[in-house]
Amino acid sequence: MKQLIKSILYKTYPIFKSKPDLLIIGAQRSGVTSLYKYLIQHPQTLVTWNWRETYYFDVDENYNKGIGWYLRHFPWKLQKGNKLTFEAPPSYLYHSYIPERIQHDLGNIKMISILRNPADRAYSAWQMFHSYSSNSLSHLRERADERSFAEAIEQELNPESNQAKYPYDYVERGKYVYQLKNYYQYFDRDNILVLNFEDFCDNLGSVLNQVTDFLGIEKYSPEMIKELQQQKYAVAKYIKSPGDEEVIERLKNYFVPTNEELYNLLGCRYNW
Repeated sequence: MKQLIKSILYKTYPIFKSKPDLLIIGAQRSGVTSLYKYLIQHPQTLVTWNWRETYYFDVDENYNKGIGWYLRHFPWKLQKGNKLTFEAPPSYLYHSYIPERIQHDLGNIKMISILRNPADRAYSAWQMFHSYSSNSLSHLRERADERSFAEAIEQELNPESNQAKYPYDYVERGKYVYQLKNYYQYFDRDNILVLNFEDFCDNLGSVLNQVTDFLGIEKYSPEMIKELQQQKYAVAKYIKSPGDEEVIERLKNYFVPTNEELYNLLGCRYNW
């Protein structure tokens, strides 16, 4: 009976529930959580779900449940009014099959991507997964990467050196140019705002002005900007070893060609 009721509800949700106006699609460990937290404090947005992401477009089991299952996470149309609603799934940028799914279900929706120096992003991602090994939550410990950073990068760059399969993709996730080109096959470039993580950290007010202009909503007040600057989210704490620094420098050199392709694609340069 419960499954029947759910099935009926999912069929009605496309009529009564709002589709998201925005997706913050990544990259992982590049400030997505912070931007999400800042936006949900804006008076012209409305988020009704407890999590920043629905795991719909990236998880086949959920995607196969259909658009009605997805829309259950978003506000009722009468409740939403003129406010914007959104989710922030940092994995959406990376997986190649996702843009087609988004275009099919949501059309030419607005999206925001935050890009971070790919070497630093790789290290931050490793910090996060490595820290899970000492986490009290079993579902996080199961996802832990117990390798050193040097081991993880060496094995990804030279997969024949190790038979084990790891899901982290620290290096591949940093090749943003290919990920954006994939999105540009399905969406107008004007509908994807690309931000630089370093600017996001150093010039929050200016970057948030770009975001509000892109979304067509009011700018944050100077007082609100000062308040947001005091808020920190998803910050990994780890002391770098000399060996880690060497691997990061190696990665910076490794990423030079794909970063150049990215700069040409975007028509601007980052200090990477």
